[in-house]
Amino acid sequence: MIILPVERLRPGMTICQSVFDDNGLFLLRRGTKLSEFYIFKLKQAGIKEIAVVSTNTYSNFTISQDIVCEATRAAAIKNLSNTMEQLEKKGVLLVDKLQRSILSIIREVSANKRTLVQLNDIRSHDGYTLVHSVNVAILSALIGSLLALPHRDMEDLTLGAILHDIGKIAIPVEILNKQTALTQDEFEFIKKHPIFSVQKLRDASCFNTNIINIAGQHHEKVNGTGYPYKLHGNQIHLFAKIVAIADVYDALTSVRSYKKAYKSHIAYNIMASHSPGQFDTNILRKFFDHIALYPNGTILKTNLGSAIVKESSFGKVLTPVIYLFTNTRGNVLKDPILVDMSQNDSCVIEYVYDDYEALNLIKLMQIDPASLIDNDETTK
Repeated sequence: MIILPVERLRPGMTICQSVFDDNGLFLLRRGTKLSEFYIFKLKQAGIKEIAVVSTNTYSNFTISQDIVCEATRAAAIKNLSNTMEQLEKKGVLLVDKLQRSILSIIREVSANKRTLVQLNDIRSHDGYTLVHSVNVAILSALIGSLLALPHRDMEDLTLGAILHDIGKIAIPVEILNKQTALTQDEFEFIKKHPIFSVQKLRDASCFNTNIINIAGQHHEKVNGTGYPYKLHGNQIHLFAKIVAIADVYDALTSVRSYKKAYKSHIAYNIMASHSPGQFDTNILRKFFDHIALYPNGTILKTNLGSAIVKESSFGKVLTPVIYLFTNTRGNVLKDPILVDMSQNDSCVIEYVYDDYEALNLIKLMQIDPASLIDNDETTK
């Protein structure tokens, strides 16, 4: 897997990120083989770069299963879009169709909770809030399932998660999508969106306190330094603690108008370094046990040489199974070596190649490491 500028895309390459348009609708689905027309559509949509499974246009690299199917995700985005449109135009918050999407998300996440969360999607800046809210709902449902919450609680958690940012409807778009630093006044205004969310949900008169607490408390921190109420510890609702983790992870791993997306292992390092002050440590640990910190196809530098990730497994996300394809001197190995890092303490990840380094490595080697894991014929 490597992130390429759209100018370097070629027909036949397979993308491993879904792409959404300004309305939060699918432009291209992960696993799509690119054509000239699809590449043109990406450029037309203003997409600057996208992850592909290989620079080889004939690669048979298998796209990892997601914890929910693309159809369920797309339906949730559409239903949330319709809900927000009704709220903006008529001031009415109707969630019947959204509730059906919530039940589908819960069902699929519960069935696939042993499936690792892989690479995030790409969305436009205008469509960020819609897709972000659906992603937060999916990740929150995953955490709830891992905590063995009762079904009724799962419904409240997932519905609250998908509506957690509904108060942003009161924030001007030019502030939400601002590409330069916010002024102090703008930042203080944005920090009021949990209060606006609570007001919207209370005005609807059909949401219980679990859902309202998620909306109001998802930016609180366990050490009391969050906002808007500066709650701490057990004053913060369990569901709000869950949504806080899902919210920050998705924000870190997404492209925004003012930043690039962080890779999963960087998001892990950032969030782990802020726990226990910001997050509930036990929930955070359980969450990251189910996130592929090094998604399949990631190119690594280890103390034993360069390698590509073949697969990760839950609970062992820091120690994936890899193929070593060079020695410590950078010479390409005639026979790649399969290493299960969870069983080999002598192999240590030193860093992840950034995409330009990986491209230079591929050019120098004249072989894409992803070809090593197209199938298992090279397994030793």
